[in-house]
Amino acid sequence: MKRLFSTRLLGLWLAAVVGITALPLAHAQAPVRFLVPLGPGSGGDTLTRLAAKLAVPELGRATFADNKPGGDTVIAVRELWNAPADGNTVIMLSPTPLVTNPLIAENLPYDAQRDLRPLVGMIRTTAVLVTASGSRFNSLAEVLAAARKAPRSVSMANYSQHYRLGGLMLQKTAKVEFNHVPYKTSATAVNDLIGGAVDVALMDVGAVLPLISSGKLKALASTGKERHSKLPDVPTMREGGIDNYELYAWICLGVAAGTPEPIVQALEAALLKAVRQPEFAAYATQTAGAELYAITGKELAAMISSEIARYRPFAKQLAAMDR
Repeated sequence: MKRLFSTRLLGLWLAAVVGITALPLAHAQAPVRFLVPLGPGSGGDTLTRLAAKLAVPELGRATFADNKPGGDTVIAVRELWNAPADGNTVIMLSPTPLVTNPLIAENLPYDAQRDLRPLVGMIRTTAVLVTASGSRFNSLAEVLAAARKAPRSVSMANYSQHYRLGGLMLQKTAKVEFNHVPYKTSATAVNDLIGGAVDVALMDVGAVLPLISSGKLKALASTGKERHSKLPDVPTMREGGIDNYELYAWICLGVAAGTPEPIVQALEAALLKAVRQPEFAAYATQTAGAELYAITGKELAAMISSEIARYRPFAKQLAAMDR
C-alpha cells in the first residue's frame, strides 16, 4: 500500500512538472499579438513593433502589432480582456493605464492591479518645459517669477493627464499657480505653443527635440534627476530650485492578469532578452531620445506602486479642478 501510494504521488508530481514546463509551448504555433493603445507611427508604436520583431527568435513564433488607440488606452485594455489569458496577447502599457487612469478616471472599467500584469520595461524618458523661441521667458526662474507676481497669468498647455499631474506638481512645489490649458493631442498643443497662444508646456523630450534643435522652441528645464543626454545644456527642475521634482514617462509590456505563471515567466525572459539587444537600445536612445529601461516585472510593480503613492495627492487636486 505504501509503495502504491508513493508511486501515485510520484506520478502526480511528474505530471505536474511536465505540465508546467510544457505550458509555455502550448500555443507555440499561434503568433503573438502586441496591442498598441496608440496610432501607427507614434513613438510607443515604433518601439513596441521593434521589441516584437526582436522577440521572434526568443519566442520561436511570429509576432504582429495591432493598433487600438483611443479612450485613454481603455479601448486597448478592453481588447486584452476579450482575448484569452494565454500569453498570445501582449499589451503596451504606460503611466496612463497603470497610474493616472486608476487615480483620476471615474468609473474606470478595469482595476489596474487586479486586471493587468506588467512584464518588462522598455524605455523611460523625461519631460522638458518648453516655450516658443520668441517667448519673453528664457529660464525656469523667469516663468516662476511671473507666475508668483500674477497668479494664473502664465498659461501651461497640457495634453495628457500625466503631464497635467506634472504641471500640478510643479505648481505646488514652487508655490505658484498656472493657468492650465488642456489639449487633446500634443500636436495641437505644440502648434499653439509655437504660435504664442500659450506660454509654456511640459512635453516629452523625444517629441520636441527636433523643434528645439531647429530653434522653434526653447527648452527651459528637464524633469529628470539628471540632465538629459540630448539636452546637456538644459538644467533640471532640481537645479532650478524645485527640490525633489522628477517626472518620467515610461513604456512597458504586459499581459492580462490570470495568465498562467509559467507562460508569464517564459514571456518575461524572451521580452527582456529582446529589449536588451543593442539594436533596441540604440533606437531608444538615438531616435526616441529615451533611456533603456529594461527592468523586470517585479521591478515594474514596485516602481508603479511608488508612482501611485507620489501622484495621489495631486490626482485629488486634479479631480477637484475637473468638477
